[in-house]
Amino acid sequence: MGMEQKKKRENLVAGSVGAFLGTLAGVVCTVVIGQMGYVASISGLIMAVCALKGYELLGGTLSKKGAAISSLLILVMTYFAHRLTWAFTVANATGLGILASFRAIPHLLDANMLEGPAYWGNLVMLYLFTLLGAVPTIIGGLRAASMPDLPAGSAPAVSLGQTETEEAVFYPADKTWMRPLRRSAQLSMLPGLLAGIALLAASVGRGAPIFLTMASLGCLASAFLMMCLALPPVRVSRGDSFVFVRAAGLLWRVNLSGLNTVDTYRFTKKSGNLRALRWDILTPEEQAQAKISIMRAVSLLSGGQVMAGSVLSLMVLPLTDLCLTQETPWSWKCSYALRGNKRKKIVIAKAYPGLAPLRETEIPEGPVPCRWSLCALALVLAVLLGAAGGGLGHMVDRALSGGWEPPSGQTEPSSQQPEPPSAQSKAPDGALPVEITADNYQSLFHLAEELGYEQVAAGYIKAPSGMFGHDAFVDAHVPYSPNPLYLDGGSTLCAAAHGMEVRVTINGPAESAKAVVDEAYGSLADAGADIYEDGVSETTHFEDYDIAIKQVIYLEDNGTKPRIAILYADRKQNGYYLSAQITYLPEQMDDDYPQLLSELSSAYALTLPDIQPFAAA
Repeated sequence: MGMEQKKKRENLVAGSVGAFLGTLAGVVCTVVIGQMGYVASISGLIMAVCALKGYELLGGTLSKKGAAISSLLILVMTYFAHRLTWAFTVANATGLGILASFRAIPHLLDANMLEGPAYWGNLVMLYLFTLLGAVPTIIGGLRAASMPDLPAGSAPAVSLGQTETEEAVFYPADKTWMRPLRRSAQLSMLPGLLAGIALLAASVGRGAPIFLTMASLGCLASAFLMMCLALPPVRVSRGDSFVFVRAAGLLWRVNLSGLNTVDTYRFTKKSGNLRALRWDILTPEEQAQAKISIMRAVSLLSGGQVMAGSVLSLMVLPLTDLCLTQETPWSWKCSYALRGNKRKKIVIAKAYPGLAPLRETEIPEGPVPCRWSLCALALVLAVLLGAAGGGLGHMVDRALSGGWEPPSGQTEPSSQQPEPPSAQSKAPDGALPVEITADNYQSLFHLAEELGYEQVAAGYIKAPSGMFGHDAFVDAHVPYSPNPLYLDGGSTLCAAAHGMEVRVTINGPAESAKAVVDEAYGSLADAGADIYEDGVSETTHFEDYDIAIKQVIYLEDNGTKPRIAILYADRKQNGYYLSAQITYLPEQMDDDYPQLLSELSSAYALTLPDIQPFAAA
């Protein structure tokens, strides 16, 4: 005799709290594993399981609403955990606080001070492992929640005579009948997945621009959504683990794997733990023994000799007073009677040759059709969510790149980053912010007092069209001078004061910062500079940040005026580099030179050499 059980009632509020607590455990796991130096993707699986089990533990059961709430929390908290992990990394490298590092990550990505492919690639892997943990947990939870009510779910006792037992009709499933539905449901997840992977590969190949990365995440989100929408058809298509039996005027649903776990009803040594038992994998002897076990269970249940709510009553379920509520090309949606004038819904797949739930319903003659509407919906969702992700990425890109560039040339992320003014800038008089346009960008050259500088100016140069995908301007820090020079159609800014000259431009696309610096050195030699060979250093290339520096000593005015130039390049966006030539003019150095040197070192996050002034020969 089995123990009576009661179906748990769901508490949405308590379940949501449980899911949130579960995601917090996943966040801690993600951060801890990341700080240990390991890829934290596996923690996505832990977060999904903890969140769903937390909902089920506090909420009582996992329903479709609970799965949706938990999934939303998992998506949000997975992104939060990933960004928090990188915030810890940035904080350790720069000395900033965790909150400041968390806020700075979008700006660091836009400035290529964090490797975009690594950041977004790790996020995608984290989401994939999260799906790996979420899908089976959701399926298992929904399957457990769909079990019939045990005390009230037992059907009224019916009497089964010997003659009716002998005339029982068995309806085993034919798995090929559901194959078209199963294949179309599986194919519906491919458009978003394939488009997401293709866009992600294109994003990595182009330096991980935000709009492509967001578009790929949108397509992957559509694949996740289609997976949720395809769950019901997939569950219907996997009804081959059941056998239906018509006996004594009733239709009975038999769970073969479950019945085989009841000791006195075992009919095969095959295990149903790893995969469900199916009628077609049983030998003829096992099928005959299964029929005997099934009919013995039917006889005991219909005669009232087994307590309601027992394990046996769950495995061999009588569909009393069966009524058809809806018929689709793939299944019948029915309801059957419970005690206390209650009814329970059930879906019967059209996978059983010769079976019609009611005698007046038409018996299917062959396999069900494909459900192409799922594939069409998948294509629409992939296009819409991909376009929405790309549009959002463009908005973020514009907000972050409209007129701001962080200090360049640093060998490690700087701990003193100025706040970006997005697509606006202060007017030269420091009054209200103004929009940077092609008509006014040169007039916005001003002393960078907003950054705390007294000798360094902030100007703007035109960015190449391929750098951001739209018209934009990039910050350039040079010595403050009343007569700055805009060269190359506004894409180069040059200014000199107090014995230092800085020339800033955008180069690219290029393979690396080292290639940009080496090209600049070649251009200096080709221009006829009298280069002192022993004064040329090797190009220093910081590969982690793709920054390169080279020092060159040369002579001007027939060898009478020595010059020391620092050639520098820093990767910015889509393979483009901000390059600068910082040149010392010793004979022009004055009392303001030391302060200018200090401010340029801060602006470019470089340790510039301190050259002593001298009089011209």
